[in-house]
Amino acid sequence: MFVSQGGRVLNTITKSLFAVFTIALFVGVSQSHAQNNAGPGVVAVLDVAKVFKDNQFFDSKMKEIKGAADQLRADITQQQENIKTRAQELANYEVGTPDRDQREAALAQEQTALGLKAKRNEAELLNREARIYHDLYLEMQSVVSQIASEYNIALVLRFDSGEINPDNRADVIKGVNRPVVFHRRLDLTAMVSEKLNARMAQAGGNPNLK
Repeated sequence: MFVSQGGRVLNTITKSLFAVFTIALFVGVSQSHAQNNAGPGVVAVLDVAKVFKDNQFFDSKMKEIKGAADQLRADITQQQENIKTRAQELANYEVGTPDRDQREAALAQEQTALGLKAKRNEAELLNREARIYHDLYLEMQSVVSQIASEYNIALVLRFDSGEINPDNRADVIKGVNRPVVFHRRLDLTAMVSEKLNARMAQAGGNPNLK
């Protein structure tokens, strides 16, 4: 049931969608800025998670998803309570009588329909969430491509700039497995975040983020 899953819709952020975006961002360079050094280009890094977190439009859409999930959870809970109350009233009817059998069958049918409705609405919210991630990711790629062309960057790798909690085993294991161990002033995160926010603000928000 949807209501028994707690924050499953929002937890998709860390359990599924971000797993899709952990690959490296390979950016082809179409041109080099005149002031850049000649050659094949440099390698830079980007904290994709932080870019998403710092994007005002993404934050707004995620709050909408959370609000819709909370409302759905409340609606389902209310309907479950109604079914539960009516089920308790069956004690007023003798077991095996046609009247009780009919009421039990009706409640069972309602419970099944409610479960299907919860799963269907949950899937719709997850799809909306995935679409938001997808569209913003494409916008981010476009910004990265522009920056790469301007500064002669041939490859951009995803990395995690967050601190590793030494008291959390899972966090430590995740940290030591990071693909980027070291970089020297090659982090594009702030620049990408600034340009992405500016682009979306100028356009009044990405129209694809529905």
